[in-house]
Amino acid sequence: MKKIFFILTLAMFGIISCGKKADNGEKKLRVGLNAVFAPFEYIENGQVTGFDVEMINEIGKNLGYKVEIIDQSFDGLIPALKAGKIDIIVSGMSSTEERKKSVDFTDDYFVSKETYLRKKGNNAVTPTTLSGKKIGVQLGTIQEMEARTIKGATVVPNENTVNTILDLKAGKIDAIILEKAVATEYMKKNPEMEIFDEKPAPIGMAMAVDKGKNPELIKQINAELKKMRENGKYNELIKKYGLDKN
Repeated sequence: MKKIFFILTLAMFGIISCGKKADNGEKKLRVGLNAVFAPFEYIENGQVTGFDVEMINEIGKNLGYKVEIIDQSFDGLIPALKAGKIDIIVSGMSSTEERKKSVDFTDDYFVSKETYLRKKGNNAVTPTTLSGKKIGVQLGTIQEMEARTIKGATVVPNENTVNTILDLKAGKIDAIILEKAVATEYMKKNPEMEIFDEKPAPIGMAMAVDKGKNPELIKQINAELKKMRENGKYNELIKKYGLDKN
């Protein structure tokens, strides 16, 4: 009897821990992201789309989940996860050691470069003259962490990358640090910016769940990521969103 009760308890826990149930009884996976991070997540024709969105939709479908996308500020994603408002973060989040204190990460799904941007023609801003300069970053990102290592620089964080770009164009800041694929997308619509330096990103991007709450989901997603790489679906999405060039 104890054994049966234990098995039933584990089964119930597996259902509860991997997501919520939709009104029709389907398993629901509430995915938190910040849709200002093209090509990973952005809004097009009123819908949130992008590499991360297609990737988690594919994984969710294969695991039997109804995926619900919840768009919010990047720096609020981990608090929302800890508060139980979302089940997983899929938002180009780097798996830093500091974040690992609060969340559990899947395997990395992408590793990029850190790109430094300035207003076109502003040759006074170079990799060696950043001391004393104002550097714009998105709040709570690995780029903010990178900027804070630059001796003598003033870091100007903002919740919205678009606002940071507007500040650069208006001369309120001297430089921006962005993930390369994201920088490439923004430069298409903002030709006033140019790249003046690049560095390999020290950490890859991964999906995050609340620490210690969902080891089975982590295992399942890692298995699905492996399958996507093997069956070509991963490379298909990489090429679709131009990430093979980054």
